[in-house]
Amino acid sequence: MKFGIDIGHNCSPHDTGATGIQQEDALTKAVGTKLIQKLKAAGHTVIDCTPTSASSVNDSLRQRVNKANANNVNVFVSIHFNKFNTIANGAEIFAISNASKGIAQSVLKEIVKLGFNDRKVKSTGFFVIKNTQMPAILIECCFCDSKTDMTRFDAEKMAEAIKDGLIGESKEDEAKSDKSYILQITTKTVLKPSTEQASEIPKESLFDIEPGSYPILDAHFEENHYWVKWPDKSKGNRNEHFVFAGHAKIVEKD
Repeated sequence: MKFGIDIGHNCSPHDTGATGIQQEDALTKAVGTKLIQKLKAAGHTVIDCTPTSASSVNDSLRQRVNKANANNVNVFVSIHFNKFNTIANGAEIFAISNASKGIAQSVLKEIVKLGFNDRKVKSTGFFVIKNTQMPAILIECCFCDSKTDMTRFDAEKMAEAIKDGLIGESKEDEAKSDKSYILQITTKTVLKPSTEQASEIPKESLFDIEPGSYPILDAHFEENHYWVKWPDKSKGNRNEHFVFAGHAKIVEKD
């Protein structure tokens, strides 16, 4: 997959984020940099959507959105830290579309495993998730003015949790999984990198698949499509694809 990673703020002189026990832009830089490294190490393409300079906060936001859209990323992820009253604590993620909310739930689940309070997935239309053309989430990792959160926070663990939530490769989860599945293609169709219409996706990202039964490692339903995980990366060096549910069905192996 191709991820667009937006390291919140970090764009001088106008966009530096909140000041708490730790500075937000330093926290987002630590997590975002490690997240990019981890996604690349797992074989994914990453576009850093963080601008280096901007004339205003609005310009900073526009640059992030424009870079994600211009690079046709599959998923956009914006990294932030909250600030409120020194007492509020925990993680929350903002998403708008159903596809985005599914990704957000997966990521939040992994962050909560680190011990952070679950503040739920919310649907406020922040600029960067409202104006991107792909599933997009904005992660408030925790509160930079909360002693509880800052004592618990570790950039390496936070980046690992976000990575696991995005690509579903948590070793703990894999160890627990004893299920396998069959993807049954009923009509010749294509494997896609997202749930977009095939006509809107570059042809080199599409792969024909003939009717038949194909063993897969994992699957879930998302926006009239099945997300499926192949046993290998034979298709464009990816093993995760979407297929239109009207042309396929998933059967759990005995």
